Amino acid sequence: METTVFEARAKELVDDIKEIVRVKGINLEDELEKAGIPRNSSDRILNQGVMPNLSEFLALCQISGITFHLPYVETTNSPM
Repeated sequence: METTVFEARAKELVDDIKEIVRVKGINLEDELEKAGIPRNSSDRILNQGVMPNLSEFLALCQISGITFHLPYVETTNSPM
């Protein structure tokens, strides 16, 4: 049940990323290949609607200029 909601949102995000890259005039297939994503994988993502895995998604984000700022907690080196 929840999976379809997340899948639908993920597909929207990928479509948004494709639009950002298109507006910037970047060839997404070439950039994905430079990032180490094979052409057959990029074709499945861009043309067949297959969901990217995490590394492919992060490459899409990096190419489009989307950045993530993850929270972190500093810890000491001493054992607890």
